[in-house]
Amino acid sequence: MLVVQPPATAIPVAPSKREQFDIQVIRPYFGAVMIRIRGALDADSAPQVRSALSTWAHRRFPVLVLDLSEVDFLDGAGLAALGGIQARVARENATLRIVTGDNRVVRRALSATGLDHALNVSRLPSGWERATEIPGQS
Repeated sequence: MLVVQPPATAIPVAPSKREQFDIQVIRPYFGAVMIRIRGALDADSAPQVRSALSTWAHRRFPVLVLDLSEVDFLDGAGLAALGGIQARVARENATLRIVTGDNRVVRRALSATGLDHALNVSRLPSGWERATEIPGQS
């Protein structure tokens, strides 16, 4: 029988503070729509992201932008959702752009899986996306 004793000098780890999950749809601008995701993109929230996409997909926007700059956790289910969204957007002859900002969590996950090469990933938003930040535009 193997007995493992905890180390005598255990370092307490503070629980990580995750943001509450939130999806914000920025109204269409120049024929595109932006979906901003905040919090964890995981098995619990991936269906909500797909639902938000379905709400806007039937309107036939040529560009869909997913802003993941405020995602603080991204797991396999979230990555699978991104792949599914890419496939759907491609079937509809539209373009998917992923904006990450300086978010290392998202950039590492995309890089580790190779999705950073398969998806249209950008660190910074383009001009029209910055224009949606004007008060009263969202």
